Parts: sequence; structure tokens; C-alpha cells
Amino acid sequence: MFDTTPKSITSPKRKKVGNKDTEDNSYYGQLNKRNINKVTFGDYEFSAWYGNAAFFYPHDLSHSTLGYEYANKVALEGSGAKKIHKKDMFDENLHEFWLDHLYVCEYCFRYSSHEHELNSHVVKCRYNRWRPNIGTLVYKDNTNGYIIREVRGFQDPLFCQNLCLFGKLFLDDKSIYYNIEHFNFYIVYGKDETTPNYIPMGFFSKEVLSYENDINLACICVFPPFQRRHLGSLLIEFLYRLSKVTPGQYGGSGPEYPLSPYGKMTYLRFWSKRLAKTIHNMQGELTLNQLSKLTGFRKEDILLTLEFMEVLVQDDSTGSVSLSVENLKRWMKQNKFDPEMEIDALDPECLIL
Repeated sequence: MFDTTPKSITSPKRKKVGNKDTEDNSYYGQLNKRNINKVTFGDYEFSAWYGNAAFFYPHDLSHSTLGYEYANKVALEGSGAKKIHKKDMFDENLHEFWLDHLYVCEYCFRYSSHEHELNSHVVKCRYNRWRPNIGTLVYKDNTNGYIIREVRGFQDPLFCQNLCLFGKLFLDDKSIYYNIEHFNFYIVYGKDETTPNYIPMGFFSKEVLSYENDINLACICVFPPFQRRHLGSLLIEFLYRLSKVTPGQYGGSGPEYPLSPYGKMTYLRFWSKRLAKTIHNMQGELTLNQLSKLTGFRKEDILLTLEFMEVLVQDDSTGSVSLSVENLKRWMKQNKFDPEMEIDALDPECLIL
């Protein structure tokens, strides 16, 4: 619940960034339609990509307020506030979105539908500081201005819940918001020209104890204003470094499926470059087992990537499949990829593991 005492704060100038939409008229269960129009996150304003009903109270059929606001109303007014009249029920023919604008704290991910409430909160948010101190520092790159902090779900549940709620606006197939005690969250912070403080720009989550040892990631998300900065590659590179010191995962691991469209493309680009560089440097015949050992990737992820790169060829007489060096060279030329010049997004010297 936010402090509702108004404070006189000048609203920052907002930046418009990309828009993405989906089409579906159903809002029961998992939403296939955007139900929140615009999001303000610090100095940025952008569109949500996917719907998220978890921001709203499940019994408020009018969808007129956020969940915590409706719950507060019920607490103050009693059972009478729960009554939903027919005229108050949500009509998607009259309202395209449940909420037109969501304001989110760029430090702790708390949210409100009222700008003045969010501004009042940000001023005294305990995470509003030059360098974040939540969780544990696991990566520090002073040259490029990025740090990664590990936050454990059971230690900072409210922060992680709000992070998951926010991330769901840009992830189509993830639904964990509240049962986050068994997950660790790795958040990349960076400095932007709009603020002197480090702010969260993306994250990935990882199950602490997974039944499948070869799964090293639950979900990954880089927030819309900070994409095209190679932060996805930075997080994935860090993830595989982390897997090397995680029991059961150093033999070959990868993400949990299904991946979001953005996550899938981020991984395929990362896997493609790493495999092309590895194959180029080895200069000889390589088996799937050897590639998996050299890269730390699962064999099924390697096959998926090589098919995506269109570098596999099949012998018509024997049916055997092999990698075509000529196709690999063509892929590198088409993607302007020079394995000798490729620089990793992650600096191993900055790791604190």
C-alpha cells in the first residue's frame, strides 16, 4: 500500500519506446490480450506487450482498480464494497484496456495507477540510492557501468513478487508471481543518461533446487527501454558461468521451455555466435558431445541452433546428418560475424562468484 499523502514533485520528461500488441478477446485464465495500455517506469513510458490479470483483484469483475486498491476499499467499507452490479461489470466492447496507465517504481517495482502516489513513494523508497544494496553483488563492471545482483526470493519476497508482476507484462508464458521462495533472481543494473543512480534494466530467474539438473533458467527479460544494449547476451553469458559452479549443471544445461519469443531469439543469437566461434577455432570434426562439453550447452539446444543457422546437411544415401563448413561460412558472411573479432558481453574479471 502506498502513502497517499501528495508531494509536490515535478514529473520527469518521458521517452516513448516501442509498442507490441497481441490480438484475442478472451481475458479469462491466462490473458491473451493486453489489459494495461501504458507503463511508466522512471523516465520512460512504453506499452505493455502482454496482459497480466494478477495486478487486479480476482473478484473485482469491474476491473476498475488495481488489486491492492480494491482490497483496501473492502477493508474500509466491509462486504458492501464487494457487491458488483451488472452495470459495473467489465464490458470489453466499451473498454479496450482494464487500466490505461500503470506507474512502476524504477527501484523496487511497486506500482500504482496514480502518478502522484508513485512519485511520493519513489522519494522515500529505501532502494532509491546511487548503487543498489539489495541481495548479493555477483558481477561488477565499472568500465561498461553494469552490475548484477543476486536476490533470493525467500529473503526479499515483496521485491521479487513485484519484479515478477512487472516482468509478466513482457513475457507471454510465465505465471509465477507469488510462490517465489524457491527462486533466485539475478538483476542487471545500469546507469542511464536520465538518472545518476543505477536502475534495474532486466533479470533472469533460476530455480534453487530443480528436479531437472540440466535446466538453469526459468525466465529471462530485458525491459523494453533497455533492449539492443546486449544485456540479454550479458545475462546469458553470466548464467552459463553460474552453471559451471552449480552442482549437476556444469555438464550441459539450458533454459526451461517454452521460451518467450524474445527469449528464444536472444538465446538463438547467443548460441549461434558461440557455436560458430567454437567450431571455427577447433578446425576439425566435432561431435555433439564435444560441442556440449566445450560450450556448456545441452545437445538438444545445439541441434536446435544448428538447424536455425541452416548449417546441417543430410546424406541422401545414408541419412546421416553432418555440419557443412560451406554453410557455416555463408551464415557468418550473411550475419557479418567475424569469430576473430567477436567480443563477449561479459568480462570474466568482473565476476564475483
